[in-house]
Amino acid sequence: MILRVILILLLFVVAYLSLTPKYTIDVGNDKLGHIIAYTTLSLNTGMIFYRMGKLFWQSGLALVIYGALLELGQHFVPGRTLSLYDMGANAIGVIIGTIVIASLHKQIERILRAIHIIR
Repeated sequence: MILRVILILLLFVVAYLSLTPKYTIDVGNDKLGHIIAYTTLSLNTGMIFYRMGKLFWQSGLALVIYGALLELGQHFVPGRTLSLYDMGANAIGVIIGTIVIASLHKQIERILRAIHIIR
């Protein structure tokens, strides 16, 4: 249950950060921020949907589409621009998270049980 609540919060935070008008210059690596955000989303959805087989892979695809739609939405936000590189960074983050969950699901699940995040 808590993973689902965290997922909803993450989706709202990423949408807010993506669609808020921006009038300042970025400092740091913007693409790294995209990768971290979407890896986090992918890890969370992966833990929720991993045992559902096909739905696990579909959740990854849904995150890639979500990232692309938010990026398209930025075209209409003052101070923001549509960037195919950002879309690519979002997709790379999803791929990283999916690979981590597919490879280490049991170990991550064990840790989350130990700290009482899941039952």
